[in-house]
Amino acid sequence: MNYFYCDVHTHLTHGRFCDDQKEVIARAIAAGLGAIVSNGLNPVSNREVLSLAAEFPQIKPALGIYPTDAVNDILPEDYLYRVDRFDVDAEIAFIRQCAREKKIIAVGECGLDGHLVDASTFAAQERVFEALIGVAIEHDLPVIVHSRKREVRCAEILASLGAKKVDFHCYGGKSKHAQKWAENQGWYFSIPANARVSESFRKLLSSLPPEMILTETDAPYMGPVRGERNEPANVVGTVAYLAELRGWTEEDAKKTVWGNYLRLFGHFSNASA
Repeated sequence: MNYFYCDVHTHLTHGRFCDDQKEVIARAIAAGLGAIVSNGLNPVSNREVLSLAAEFPQIKPALGIYPTDAVNDILPEDYLYRVDRFDVDAEIAFIRQCAREKKIIAVGECGLDGHLVDASTFAAQERVFEALIGVAIEHDLPVIVHSRKREVRCAEILASLGAKKVDFHCYGGKSKHAQKWAENQGWYFSIPANARVSESFRKLLSSLPPEMILTETDAPYMGPVRGERNEPANVVGTVAYLAELRGWTEEDAKKTVWGNYLRLFGHFSNASA
């Protein structure tokens, strides 16, 4: 069996990749990545993800609705960031249809955010999150979770709905909670490429059950060098750091993470997309 690297959460449709997207993908493939899970956030990026996956077999499509996009209809006109207006329920239906047709490997990015928006949006965020978890459960797909400043509430909702296939992306909550959820719920945690300069991510790499660890980039964000654009090839460094922290060989670390990827995401073929 061949073992590859994986990036289970990236945003290759982001504008910072518009000039060299294909070169970025080529570098990732050359570095040994066998799976690059590109996450959608809204109607535009969801469709761009599907197009990209149709072109590159290594790109695995995940469709979602970002927490701020989920509440686009109630955001103030002077909201700090650009969020396009769209029919959230229509997009949930589109994601459900893609799941039904086996066009996607996961549902996400989706979840809750308590940093970019205030408590007045929480109920609306939760409605969309619950609907997307429902899509994932209905079609036996993983859900890729954004949980910034709302980690415990995300876990409560996931547990109440019986979600089994879960990846907390770029988890920023208390490590004791991550440890408990990994051990008791069997939920996964994907660690970004800046782990060497982040005490919290370093702790997760060191202490989580090894069978619950995945690698991600959240590219173009969270790069190993502050201020530089991140890209999927950088997961290679995270796997090397995992090996260093655990006293493993790099090949053993690579084998472990790739096995975790296959166990959570399965053998998805873009030929079905």
